[in-house]
Amino acid sequence: MFKFLRNKIQSLTETQLNILTAILVLINIGIVIFWINFWVNLPKPTPPPTEQQPTPVTEPFEPGEIGEPVEEEEPLVELPLVISNTSGTVKEIQTDRLIILGDGSNFSDQKERELALIFTDSTVAFEPGQKIRYLGFEGLKHLKVGDLITISSSENIRGKTEFIVNYVNKL
Repeated sequence: MFKFLRNKIQSLTETQLNILTAILVLINIGIVIFWINFWVNLPKPTPPPTEQQPTPVTEPFEPGEIGEPVEEEEPLVELPLVISNTSGTVKEIQTDRLIILGDGSNFSDQKERELALIFTDSTVAFEPGQKIRYLGFEGLKHLKVGDLITISSSENIRGKTEFIVNYVNKL
């Protein structure tokens, strides 16, 4: 069969060979366009659902009420309305948060309190000197009980003992 086909092709004139070549090229281009269109129009896989991060109980810029003076009390220290950072010592490391003994700088009464620092996928933890950084929950693996840290949050942490943390710096 191939001998017969080869003999037929060899007997074609140059014009007929050019036409046959053009038809074969067009067929190949059509096949390539079909496959490109097929792959482009495939449904995209949806990413797996991410874990829901705990939401703060209060609005981000509303201060908490812990350590605030009662109406007739005089505050020990006048604090700004919005506080976004504090420091403390690591007491406990959990899967999604860090429990520290805060220095009290985010409370009007200036008393040390346990603070729950909630980590998210975007939390950044730094080694001393900020030369090495860890993103997300990886930062929890590189902290240990007794570490002195400073933290920063995008929400108002004044009077709050639980909040989402954006940056953690080991000292």
